[in-house]
Amino acid sequence: MLDLKYVVANLDEVRNRLAGRGKIEALDKVTDLAARRSATIQELEELRRRQNEANAEMKRLVAEKGPQSTEFIEKRNQQKEQSEKTKDLEKALRDIEDELQNLMLNIPNLPHATTPIGKDENDNPTIRKHLEPRALDFTPQLHDDLGVKLDILDFERAAKLSGARFTVLKGNGARLERALINFMLDIHTREHGYTEILPPFLVTRKTLTGTGQLPKFEEDLFKTFATERELFLIPTAEVPLTNLYAEEIVAAETLPLRLCAYTPCFRSEAGSYGKDTRGYIRQHQFNKVELVHICRPEDSYNELELLTSNAEEILKRLEIPYRV
Repeated sequence: MLDLKYVVANLDEVRNRLAGRGKIEALDKVTDLAARRSATIQELEELRRRQNEANAEMKRLVAEKGPQSTEFIEKRNQQKEQSEKTKDLEKALRDIEDELQNLMLNIPNLPHATTPIGKDENDNPTIRKHLEPRALDFTPQLHDDLGVKLDILDFERAAKLSGARFTVLKGNGARLERALINFMLDIHTREHGYTEILPPFLVTRKTLTGTGQLPKFEEDLFKTFATERELFLIPTAEVPLTNLYAEEIVAAETLPLRLCAYTPCFRSEAGSYGKDTRGYIRQHQFNKVELVHICRPEDSYNELELLTSNAEEILKRLEIPYRV
């Protein structure tokens, strides 16, 4: 989440930098709510200051004139009125802060100054390429048709078990998936220096808010109702990995922390944003190996480039053509 003080103090800059991501309606309300929040806090502080003075005055009146004196009773009644007003202001402040928090959670991150603005993926500049897609001397088959013919993918039985957009991997299909997961984890842990994590696959609302999935993407998540606790199936291992050190002070000398994890991932609306919905693409459940670096802010771009190169190494060894 962006820093509220920064957004309010630099509203025009924030608006301009986010212009390429479309109109951010939340920005229009943030300044007004921030001003109301500030005014309410000032009013509360002044009210509490007067209450403290009144409490001191009441102690003096009790000592000098007794608890039944007219002056003391009047002051006590005034304090009751002030106390009710304080409660009302405290509730108003909570409501403002809740609305402000929700708005701030819906404002996306600021793109880097070097990020190009374009209409679609065709406006993305290619920075580098590795290999070229192979020229085939035959007509390729769709992966899902081929997987069914090889008896390594079974969509019909998956649908029987769980409904649409699930797949059963069989025989060599299951072996290949397991082998790829181990291949990636072994390279990242043995050669790239990552610490392997096996996190829980169910997390709390607070955890998902920590990585920005909530409140924006709640409809994309699978939520469980089996227990009194509210838990969600993770949409990516990024969620538990990033929150692993939440609300902790990490010793500077231990940074950077480089973590990797294999997890299944669950997305209820997979495919609603893309055209590739056939076969083994855009599934409700899929497996992924995730990389996360926790580092000093000043090192973040170097760490991002390192993380990217680590991911690219997997594609290079598998001889898969790709572009960045």
